[in-house]
Amino acid sequence: MTMTQRARRRGAVTANPHQGVRITRAGLPAPTAAGRFALPLAVTLDGRDLGTARLVLTHEDAAALHAQLGHLLAESSPTPPDERSDT
Repeated sequence: MTMTQRARRRGAVTANPHQGVRITRAGLPAPTAAGRFALPLAVTLDGRDLGTARLVLTHEDAAALHAQLGHLLAESSPTPPDERSDT
């Protein structure tokens, strides 16, 4: 068994886009007829396209996701160039 195979069995996360299951945005969110929000997603496995799906969110779920992402972005925002140390 290779190291890659062992890592997959352990559920390790890799930055290699050709290993494991990947879910990426496949377009812009759009409203549904029921008043929800649909986010198109592309699903791949080991670099092979498996298809697309839509993540459908209620207004409340979309608002909660927006708040959580905003919080994460605020915590991880890069330091502006004028505030960086010269060393």
